[in-house]
Amino acid sequence: MSRVPTAVAAFVAGIVIAATTTAIAGTSTPDADVNSRSTTTWLTVKVADAMGTRNTITWVPTGSFASSAEVRVPRYPTTAIQGKDTTRLALSAVRNEQVSAQLAIASGHDLHDVKASVGDLAGPGGVKISGSGTQVRFVTYVPVQRSKSEMDWSATIDQVSSATEVSGDRAPDVVGDALQEGSSIDVPAYAAQPLWFTFHIPKSAAAGTYSGTVEVTADDGTRVTYPLSVEVAKATVPDPKDYSFFLDVWAQPETMALNSGVELWSDRHWKLIEAYDRDLSSRGQKVINTTIVDNPWHHQWSLGTRQSQTATPYSSMVAWKWDGSRFSFDFSRWDTYVRTALKSGLGPDIGAFSMLAFQDGEHLTYTDTHTGRTVTEPVDLGGARWREAWGTFLPAFVRHLKTKGWLDHTYLSFDERPVDTMTVVKDFVHEVAPDFDDRISVAGSAGTTDIASDLSVSWDTIDQMTPEKAAERHAAGKITTFYVYGTPAHPNTLAYSPAVEARMLPWISAQRHLDGFLRWSYNSWTSDPFSQPVYIFTQGDEYLVYPGRNGPMSSIRWEQLKEGVEDFELIAQLRKKDGGKDDPALTDALTTATRDLDGRTKNVSDIETARAAVVKELTS
Repeated sequence: MSRVPTAVAAFVAGIVIAATTTAIAGTSTPDADVNSRSTTTWLTVKVADAMGTRNTITWVPTGSFASSAEVRVPRYPTTAIQGKDTTRLALSAVRNEQVSAQLAIASGHDLHDVKASVGDLAGPGGVKISGSGTQVRFVTYVPVQRSKSEMDWSATIDQVSSATEVSGDRAPDVVGDALQEGSSIDVPAYAAQPLWFTFHIPKSAAAGTYSGTVEVTADDGTRVTYPLSVEVAKATVPDPKDYSFFLDVWAQPETMALNSGVELWSDRHWKLIEAYDRDLSSRGQKVINTTIVDNPWHHQWSLGTRQSQTATPYSSMVAWKWDGSRFSFDFSRWDTYVRTALKSGLGPDIGAFSMLAFQDGEHLTYTDTHTGRTVTEPVDLGGARWREAWGTFLPAFVRHLKTKGWLDHTYLSFDERPVDTMTVVKDFVHEVAPDFDDRISVAGSAGTTDIASDLSVSWDTIDQMTPEKAAERHAAGKITTFYVYGTPAHPNTLAYSPAVEARMLPWISAQRHLDGFLRWSYNSWTSDPFSQPVYIFTQGDEYLVYPGRNGPMSSIRWEQLKEGVEDFELIAQLRKKDGGKDDPALTDALTTATRDLDGRTKNVSDIETARAAVVKELTS
């Protein structure tokens, strides 16, 4: 998905080889130095001034619990902290959704065993929402790093981040993004520690007001209790498997093994894949993305160097073999990957990457059965050898999919290929495998709209996909989404993007009558994203979650995207109620939620205001 300009390719090529050969030893814990180091004297003074005391304080970011998750709390606050005077916590919710919120704590001395607990919530008629169902995690900080390609197309840190969210002493600056699980955490003096709450509202919850308490404690005797009220409306978000929102996030299985220190494709690796699949399923992920060739995301750098655009290359789930006269294919790993994903609730769509090279000359990679060697053979698009290879593969693939019952849900997938190239492929597919005529998926320009049945448009071409065109495609049973990557600066889901922007993206889809959102990549990490978060591209462009010990460690932006999807579902229900039309209240809500796309200056209460209007119309 991302692109690197020629101007920096020579520089990048020099760093890529070293990066891809670094041993990966299973780094699944946040960088201890970043999260526990002492502050410099000048920073200590500024944080103390911002706190207004050297004693322990707690506060509600933004001053309102309802919007508190829409911001990132700086590790070292240097401007006056708001929300210290907030004494009561209030949230609004609907049934069967999650609601996130934050509290923060800081002190002029080291704190140990900081923890938070949520009591049972008592509701109408004495019914309760168990406090044990609320998840408490700790926002963890990662170093801020410049990408290797910022001098050209990608947004720079200064363009993206807010001075109130990225903080430190530039050795390095840090940003809160990962959400670490655990029973408690230690906090160094003059460092802020946000506590991230995820409330899960049962599908069976009666509408009404629920009351309880939230308590924060630490080893220095701190014990702060906040009264909490949650207003549950008479509306219900569907289960993730039934979301209308089309989420397509590209996962990479190789890094799941390598960053956890387990053998690739071992039983332990398949268990990890299941855990990541369950996480994707909990977000309503609609596509099982697979590889049918070796590393579909190779780059052709300057000086003839071919490298992957990810720190760990993708491998093919289909084994290609050449015996000197014909090609043959082993689909067993591909089958296992698809079955594992389906079992975890992903799909039903299956994406197969890719008949076309990404930023590289066309080539074939296969095992020569006479020598046992892996061969990479350059070919010409549409040439005799290319036609021979793909003319053998596609009919074999169709036959195999028919035996598995997966043909009707499998798409030939392509990433940012120009319309002239895609036309060659479209014509060839029609010739040798017409079963795929209406199942071609393209992430790229709106110019491929007549080719792609599943189309994701880039931000710079999103205006070409008018609501009318999107509605026409939807009526024809075609999917239309949009994506962001290293650009635009706003809105985005980079590691230091303002948190509210991830929540806003599904609202943009709703406003433009698109079906959803696509994002590369879910987990294409470096060998240790907690201490070395950047490979080539803008930080966080390559991943939305972090490697945990037994599965994914979530992030602020991953949680906010999920809650934006839930908002989308409520909008879809309101449109259905109103016969598919946008009444004035919904139009106003969509405008409010999406005004000021730059999260650095956006009023973070916009989302809550817009959502409240949608819920009011839906339940009236």
